[in-house]
Amino acid sequence: MRLFVRMCAGVSLLVTGLATAGPVSAQSAPPAQSAAPTQSATPTQSATPTQSVAEPNTVTVTPFLSTTFGTSQDLGGSIGIGVGVGYDFTRNIGIEGEIGHAFDVLGDDDNLDWSVTTYSANGVYHFDVRGFTPYATFGLGIEHVGRSVKNPDPLIQYVPSSTEVEYNFGGGVKYPLSDRFLLRADLRRFQSQDLAPNFWRLYGGITFWAKR
Repeated sequence: MRLFVRMCAGVSLLVTGLATAGPVSAQSAPPAQSAAPTQSATPTQSATPTQSVAEPNTVTVTPFLSTTFGTSQDLGGSIGIGVGVGYDFTRNIGIEGEIGHAFDVLGDDDNLDWSVTTYSANGVYHFDVRGFTPYATFGLGIEHVGRSVKNPDPLIQYVPSSTEVEYNFGGGVKYPLSDRFLLRADLRRFQSQDLAPNFWRLYGGITFWAKR
C-alpha cells in the first residue's frame, strides 16, 4: 500500500513538472542588415569641345592653286597660284596677307595676255564648328593688271596695264588632315574700279603651321 502511494506521488510530481516546463523559445538572431549597394561613380564623359581649328598666337602658311570665273568686261577665266600668310590672335579672330596671280583672264586670245595679280590684307573670323572650320573674310588690297601684246596692230589702241585699289570678301572651310596640316578651300569676290576686272576666285590649298 505504501509502495502504491509512493508510485502515485512520483507520477503526480512528474506530470506536474511536465506541465509547468514550457518549450524553450529560441531567440532568433536579428536579421543581418544588408549593406547599402555601392554606387559606382559614373565617369563624366567630357564631350569634344566645339571650337575652330585655329590656334591662338600662331602663324600659318597656305600655298594654293586657283581658278577665276565670272570675270567682268566679258573676260574669261584663268588658272592661278598664290600664297597666304596668316596670324591668329584667338581661336576665332585672325589676319592674313596674301598674294594671288591669275595667268591670263582672256584665255582664248593668243595675241593678248591679261594677267591679274592681287595683294590683299584680310581679317578672318573662324566659326566654332566641330570637325571642320568654316570662316568668313573681308579685306582691302591692290590689283595689278598686266596687259601684253605679242603682235601689236598699229591701228588698234590697246588698254595699258593698270594698278588699282580693290576690296574682296568671301569665305571658306578648313579641314584638319593631321596635327600639322589643314586642307583649305576658299571662295572670294574681288571688286575694283575703272580698268581692272572684277571676278570670283576659287582656290584649294594646304595650310600648315609655320610657328606655334
